[in-house]
Amino acid sequence: MIAARHLRGNRYSCPQNQVCYSFLRFGCDLIVHPQTDTGNFWRQLAIRHYTKGIPKPGGFNLSVVSMNTGRPLSHWQKVQVLVLLYVASGYLGIYVAAFPGTFFAQVWLPSGIGLVMFCQFGRRASFMVVLASLLVNGPFALQHLAQNGAIATVLLIIFSPLLDALQSYLAWRFWRLDREPRLSRLGLQRFLSAILLAVSVSILLMANVHLFLGLIEPNEFISRFAMMALADLQGLFLIIPLWLALRRAAHDVLSYPLFFSGLAIPVPLLLAQLEPTLAALLFPLIAFIIIRLRFIGAALAVFVSGLCVVLLVATGNDPLQMGEGVEAYSRWALIVLALGTPMLLMGIVLDDSHDYQIHLEARVNERTQALQDALAAAHTLAITDSLTHAFNRRQMETLVHDEVERAQRYEQPMSLIILDIDHFKKVNDNYGHPVGDRVLQKVSEILAGSLRQSDSLGRWGGEEFLILLPQIYVGAAASVAEKLRLAVCTTNFELKAPVTISLGVAELRADESAGEWITRADQALYLAKDLGRNQLAIAD
Repeated sequence: MIAARHLRGNRYSCPQNQVCYSFLRFGCDLIVHPQTDTGNFWRQLAIRHYTKGIPKPGGFNLSVVSMNTGRPLSHWQKVQVLVLLYVASGYLGIYVAAFPGTFFAQVWLPSGIGLVMFCQFGRRASFMVVLASLLVNGPFALQHLAQNGAIATVLLIIFSPLLDALQSYLAWRFWRLDREPRLSRLGLQRFLSAILLAVSVSILLMANVHLFLGLIEPNEFISRFAMMALADLQGLFLIIPLWLALRRAAHDVLSYPLFFSGLAIPVPLLLAQLEPTLAALLFPLIAFIIIRLRFIGAALAVFVSGLCVVLLVATGNDPLQMGEGVEAYSRWALIVLALGTPMLLMGIVLDDSHDYQIHLEARVNERTQALQDALAAAHTLAITDSLTHAFNRRQMETLVHDEVERAQRYEQPMSLIILDIDHFKKVNDNYGHPVGDRVLQKVSEILAGSLRQSDSLGRWGGEEFLILLPQIYVGAAASVAEKLRLAVCTTNFELKAPVTISLGVAELRADESAGEWITRADQALYLAKDLGRNQLAIAD
């Protein structure tokens, strides 16, 4: 096995000319061969979870599906959808939850959507983020033209989209989302580190731009930095886990559990308006949702609860009365980030446990099936003759005894045929044992093809075969025997002399044992041989 950085789900050639699959599992790269049991399982699991797209080196390919047609959207349609979401969430955040006296939203969801753009389109998303950010920030910056001045406004319009694109790009590069189709435990650490670093760099530059343009005083630098950083961090923290969860379980988007969970999460926060202590009901509710829905439930709980808190604080209905304005929002933002992290971790652990349980069940089922196949093969070997594939003598003895008991109990007719290949020793002597083996196989095929499904054919001795004919009288059995004799003697075995058989037929008597019945049929066979072979004889 090779140790290399593979894109998850992509195919690569190993030194042994085998195709490998790389999957991020439990925070580490697991490279498995698809030919192995484990490789087949993880490959099938990845196909089931990520069938909407395969990662490419240029970016993480997310397939968006149209609800109306069920067909994947084109790249241009994806661009339109993502830009529309970016602009709509930006305007909504500014109009509904902007900090007093500014056009900075308390939670900046476009930061998360911008990262989704990079995950979808790679570096090409830079132009998309710049355009979408310009559509959002440009009009609001122009509203403050008189207050900020023309030069400051123009520079703000230029730098804001560029720094938004820089933030999304840095988060994309630091986390390497092309290796992270779902959050693992180690991946969650990388995610938090990536967004903290990306937001710190971009917002630090933005705060310096504000300071350079005279939009803030030096003593306001830290508060402006914290205000914008928390807004962007929350946008990334709320959007990205939910996007990954919905991408993995796209079929659950419109499911009833997910829908009603989203409706239930705001209830404790609304009840807290009557009694603040009722907000504590949010924790057992979220725990139940995460246990029920695992990671997608955790991502949904973080997203909905975070937005509800922002809306409540923006409308002056802080459920726990943590202050006013920026102070209340900052405290709540830290609470959402601090409590949301273990919630996501809990969902990841439950997802891992669920996937591992599926893996164990698949392995158990696979091993059980293999054991059943082995037992069936062993049973087949135990009851069949390896050369002719007919029943062996032991199995035929068992069948004869069982059928004798059944026929005598229900007073049903039953007949028996014993046949022998004429002068078979000469075949072996003149042509060799391999030719003799082929003759035995060919005779067995002819006999099996001429019998009913209820009849039983077995190799009784070296060149002797025994045929059990349930529910048939001796006259009909003799007709069957004659049919078999003609089928064999008219077949071309590619030998100098034709291959013929002699047959003895006997019908079961009411007071006869299995051994006595077989003896009578055998005596009839010797009678047929004494009469000149290539014929049948009926036992008395």
